[in-house]
Amino acid sequence: MELFFYTFLFIFWTLFGSFGSVVIYRLRSNEGGIIDGRSHCPSCDTTLKALDLIPIFSWLIHKWKCAYCKKKVSWIYPILEVVSGSLFALIWYFLIDINLIFMWDTLEIIKLAFWLIIAFFTIVYTFYDILFLEIPESILAYGVWLTGLALFAQSLIPGFTIFPFLPGAYESIGIVWASGILTFAVISALYVIMTVGLEEKYDVLIFLGCLASIYLFWAITGVALWEIALLNGLIWALWIFTFFFLQILVSGGRWMWAWDLRIALLIGLPLWMSFAAPGTMLTYLAGSFISIFIIIQSRIKHKWAAMDTQVPFGPFLAIWFFLTIFYQLEIQNFIEIYF
Repeated sequence: MELFFYTFLFIFWTLFGSFGSVVIYRLRSNEGGIIDGRSHCPSCDTTLKALDLIPIFSWLIHKWKCAYCKKKVSWIYPILEVVSGSLFALIWYFLIDINLIFMWDTLEIIKLAFWLIIAFFTIVYTFYDILFLEIPESILAYGVWLTGLALFAQSLIPGFTIFPFLPGAYESIGIVWASGILTFAVISALYVIMTVGLEEKYDVLIFLGCLASIYLFWAITGVALWEIALLNGLIWALWIFTFFFLQILVSGGRWMWAWDLRIALLIGLPLWMSFAAPGTMLTYLAGSFISIFIIIQSRIKHKWAAMDTQVPFGPFLAIWFFLTIFYQLEIQNFIEIYF
């Protein structure tokens, strides 16, 4: 029965993978109608029928070609659908109490909705990065502010737990509201760094101002920052942000890009301090080794000719993020035993 249930979830959620491919290509082409527009073949512009949009099945039954113009349909479509169905089913399995969902528990339903939205944003930015070697700002911005709001709710509302390894409601409501204002100000300042395109010296000054404001908050209130879920998340998002930001400064933007900084905020906010630092380092090393291998292989294939070889880093961060979320207890036990 349980296998049947999760198989059904997988099949159902592949539909969102199909919708994700629509979002990706319409964001890329600036085409409207993401919600209410009809799907069409990008080659012949023929409006697709319902039978042409069945996830995975339609791609196979038409032998990975358009049913109308016979142009090849990219393999990215079925892979995106399989990843979506798998990830959404895993969220149900690892993070959600199904019994509470069937009892219409409001907090558990909100928790499910949050993680499904974050998963959808992650899938969109990951495959967008794979296809186009960049990430749309809007997807990451929505994810960052939604995560910040969820952290604020966990810090404020007793019994509301979306992030199980972060603290629950803090005893002082005033401190929570003050931490919310601080977090909003810091993230807004970081978005100035990421989007405005100021000179590096001004970016550094803004960044140092963010660190100083957090220190002043601690000095004035005397609150242990890790006891508030919102500030705990902010600190470790800043840790990952700093790691990437320094590489951008040193390399002049050749090692990392501005959207990597936005991913740092999105994946750093929900992570507990024991996971953020070691996880980022391991992911960075793994991504670096794989990227070097891909670059060398590409150079050999092209007989070492000079070429611009770029490898998307977003997928590595996305995989690490969800592995960490799913296996928090196992990772925590491993760290306690061996470190």
